[in-house]
Amino acid sequence: MKNFFFILLFLIFNNFNNLNALDVKEINYYKDKNVWLVNDNSLPIVAIKFAFKAGSGIDLKGKKGTANLISSLLDEGAGDYSAREFKKILADNSITLNFSVSHDNFYIDLYTLKKNLGLSFQFLDLALTKPTFKLEEVNRIKSNVKLALEQSYKDPDEISARLFREILFEGHPYEYDILGVSEDIDKINKEDLENFLENNLRIDNLYIAASGDISESELKKYLKKYFKKFDKKKKIISNIPEHKKKIEPKIFLHKKYLRQSNILFAGKGISRDDPYFYPAYVMNYILGGGGFFSKLTTEIREKKGLVYSVYSYLYRYDKYNFFSGGAETSNKNVDKVIKIIKEELMKVKKKGVTEEELKNAKNYLINSYVLRFDSNRKVASILLNTQMDGLNTDFFEKRNDYINSVSLEDIKKIANRILDENQIFFLIIGNPSDLKNINKI
Repeated sequence: MKNFFFILLFLIFNNFNNLNALDVKEINYYKDKNVWLVNDNSLPIVAIKFAFKAGSGIDLKGKKGTANLISSLLDEGAGDYSAREFKKILADNSITLNFSVSHDNFYIDLYTLKKNLGLSFQFLDLALTKPTFKLEEVNRIKSNVKLALEQSYKDPDEISARLFREILFEGHPYEYDILGVSEDIDKINKEDLENFLENNLRIDNLYIAASGDISESELKKYLKKYFKKFDKKKKIISNIPEHKKKIEPKIFLHKKYLRQSNILFAGKGISRDDPYFYPAYVMNYILGGGGFFSKLTTEIREKKGLVYSVYSYLYRYDKYNFFSGGAETSNKNVDKVIKIIKEELMKVKKKGVTEEELKNAKNYLINSYVLRFDSNRKVASILLNTQMDGLNTDFFEKRNDYINSVSLEDIKKIANRILDENQIFFLIIGNPSDLKNINKI
């Protein structure tokens, strides 16, 4: 088994060394719309990822949960097929067809054997253009969503996520759970579902990426046949507004009697097209994104033994970016953990990082990236995300150079921008015994 693992690693690195072997084709399939494709004939499998810029953030007021409800209903019967018949045909032909939403996007995941590609597109077309939205299925899915929402109000992690959004995105569509609002769910009717599809699933806000045993001509043929209809003359596009709220440096507490307290924090972020995005990316790895090798883990877990895990990350929505992180600790140590997190952030801001830390971070971020390309589904996902970030197909050849070019001075500059103690808030879920000057929520 050990020898097999090393052989597998060798094959992956041999095939994708520096990612130059990732031959990404950018194919124009209709008017000015492009799709990214990596052709891989090693297995008769095709993975295609679709994303419409139409997520839960555009749900109408009083109808929060519409986008998610649609994503849960599209395989619950379409055309002349009942929900049972629709799902059985997909299962019998080993076709995976999943729908999901984020705050910004509506995603479709298609995964199939090459021989069933035509059938896969037929059923995808039925789901998007002729969903039945039968009352019994709609009511069943609504009940499932409301149950999930009810349970989320009891789960500490879900409570943390909800309150975190409410603080960070107060007054903005991102404030709401993707599942929606319980009292809104029953107000959503069939017309709302149909209008969402008609107005928001449009070719001008569609991104597509494919990987596997499919040629350029085959992919163009299917896309022209089934997606041309989404080029709609009627221009009704819902936009999410920019979020510009300034973060206040407060400590918020939601008191809950738990054995441990959950700590979350957030501050200013950085956009993907910012010239200092890669310095921020590397800085975050060193600070809290590098797991056991990060500064926060070293100081708070390894040296002080106060937490099991502590982390940080850069998060990007279409209309807002933020730097964030979190930890869990005993109720008696909450104040100590927050104090050390603040200290470590300010150390990086004032002193930067060491040459060795920068070298190790670069080595990891460059050498580990290739391991993400170990399946057609993962390749398609990475192609989709890269395309949606507004990057070009040559990104995969240039990425390592972007990281290698990051200097110590670059990290000091971006740390001064992002690690602002006057724009970082902390949220605690638990029953801490040592906190002062807190805002209870």
